[in-house]
Amino acid sequence: MRPTPPREREPLSLDALLIVPALMLAGGACVAVAVRHFALAAAATVTLVLVPLVFRLWTRTWYRGLVLRGLGLFIAGMHLPMLVGGALAYGRIGCEPADCGQTILLGIVLAPVAGALCSVLYWLVGRPPV
Repeated sequence: MRPTPPREREPLSLDALLIVPALMLAGGACVAVAVRHFALAAAATVTLVLVPLVFRLWTRTWYRGLVLRGLGLFIAGMHLPMLVGGALAYGRIGCEPADCGQTILLGIVLAPVAGALCSVLYWLVGRPPV
């Protein structure tokens, strides 16, 4: 009988490294909600969302043109809430100027958030052109 060769260890998955910090942040958020400290709970929850996102962006393979396309999507995505806010304000027949202005202002305030979300989503799932 031949002796079996020693098994090679599988390399540690980079995603497995996120489990411990994610569990700690989730536990911290649960404890903060239990003691009614909502600012700390919100901070822990936002961090829980951002840690894997930043980790994925940091460890992904970047190719030429990805950053430029992501910035283009930022500009395009930034206009979506403004267009929707303008369309909603325009669609309200006879609305007060202050009321319509609030709808448009909400679209303007949400514009950078929507643009950043479009860029990050593209950077997470974008593939090189064929």
